[in-house]
Order: sequence, then structure tokens, then C-alpha cells
Amino acid sequence: MTITNRIIFKIHFYILSFVILNYLLQLITNFGINRNLIFILKILIYVSGSILFFLNRNPFKKISVYYFYYLLSILIGILFWIFGGIFLAILSSLFLKPIYPKEIKYQKENLKVYSSFNGFFAACCEYEITENKLFIFEKYYGKIKLDGQLESDKSDLKIINNQVQYKHKVMNFNGETKIEADTIEKIEIE
Repeated sequence: MTITNRIIFKIHFYILSFVILNYLLQLITNFGINRNLIFILKILIYVSGSILFFLNRNPFKKISVYYFYYLLSILIGILFWIFGGIFLAILSSLFLKPIYPKEIKYQKENLKVYSSFNGFFAACCEYEITENKLFIFEKYYGKIKLDGQLESDKSDLKIINNQVQYKHKVMNFNGETKIEADTIEKIEIE
């Protein structure tokens, strides 16, 4: 193993260990590192894993198969981006789930609501609720499933006694008249 190979190897496995430890701590305590920082670390894991595949091209070694996963994930993602299609969408859903970034759908003060990624053909409107703590940490509250898309400009979310109070506008069409009213729903956090 060359010095460069050894350095990339250590970086890869230290970051991987940190991300796995963060995931386990988040499962146990509901506290974790900010999702944007974790996404950057996951990108570094995939890039370093792909580089290590080219540096360790020994066929029939288990470690080469492990590194090939990272390269294959990137290649399938690029092919799906270029060509599209159902088959590549299913493959990229399987390979890219660990790295797919969480999109912020709603943010007010310390409260953040992320869209939950369950694949490209998954059902709509499942969200994860977190709250910022000490700048780089987040407290995970749970998942909620809404009937429609969360519109940040027309909605208001609050957490009260382990329930999400979701205030949004509802449109009712009675014949030709359009009635717009505020509705408040209380949703249990899973």
C-alpha cells in the first residue's frame, strides 16, 4: 500500500465510522449532526471509495467489491440523470438512498421540515421534523404524513406536546364559488 493509498483509506474509514456513529446516536437519542454536514461527509465517502477502487484493482478480493459499490452507485446515478427510464430509476433508488440529500421544505426559526426520500416512485408527502440545537446539531422529532404537499408560504407548523400543529389553507369549490379557509390539524409524531 502506498502512502497516498493509506491516507485515502484512513480518511474513508474514519469518515464512514463517524457517519455510522452519528446515525446510531440519532436512533438512540434523537440528536445528531446537521443533515447538510452529514451530506458533505457522505459525498466524501463516495468519492474516496471510488478513488480507492481504482487504487486497489485486485480482482476477487472482498475489499475491491466493497469499493466497487461506490463507483457503481455514482455510475448508475449519472446514467439515470442522462438517460432516465424506469429501470435506472429503480436501480438509482436502491443505490442512492444512503446518500440522497434531504430537501428542506419548511423552515421557521429553529424548526426544519425535510422531505423524506423513499425512492423515486414512493408515495407523496412524508416529512421529517427536526429542530436546530447549538448550530451544528439537530434534534429529530419524527415523521409526519400529510394529505397534500407542504407549502411553506401558506402553512405554519408548531410542535406542542409531542404533536405537530399544522395550520394551512384549504380550498373548497362549491359550484362556481371558491372558498378559502384556514384549517388547523393536530398530527401525532411517529
